[in-house]
Amino acid sequence: MKILGNIVNTLKNNSGRIITGAAGLAGLGYVGYDAHYIGKLQSDLYASEHDANSTAYYLNNDMYSTNMSKIQEKIKDKSYEMELDQGWKRFFNTGIGYIKGFTSMLVAHVVPLGLSLGALFAPGKASKICAGGLGVYAIYEFFKNFFGFGTPGGLLK
Repeated sequence: MKILGNIVNTLKNNSGRIITGAAGLAGLGYVGYDAHYIGKLQSDLYASEHDANSTAYYLNNDMYSTNMSKIQEKIKDKSYEMELDQGWKRFFNTGIGYIKGFTSMLVAHVVPLGLSLGALFAPGKASKICAGGLGVYAIYEFFKNFFGFGTPGGLLK
């Protein structure tokens, strides 16, 4: 029973810090989940665009010739085939696309990111203010996205 009593006393004495920490973790989870999801989508899109552009370049180079050289034709055919068979460019472009998508969502969610970090790491009253701001932001986003307030053609139209 003494252990249970110590846990209850710890929770009573640190309830504000626990609540602000939970709010901060929830906000970081929201931002991290969105950033990871958009990073995955952007990675495939970025790699596919670059693959298509590169393949189109080599196909165009293969189809059109400035002279009738059979050797140049074979070289162009082989370079086009090698472009179709390569995979290392896609590997790097996927990584670049993921980083671009991930960081773009961090920038898009800068307000909840900052409030979450403040709720987790700020001392004392500042962490409670950040947690409260995070709650207000969550309520605002809920009403904006669920009911359509503040968007063209929303509920008030």
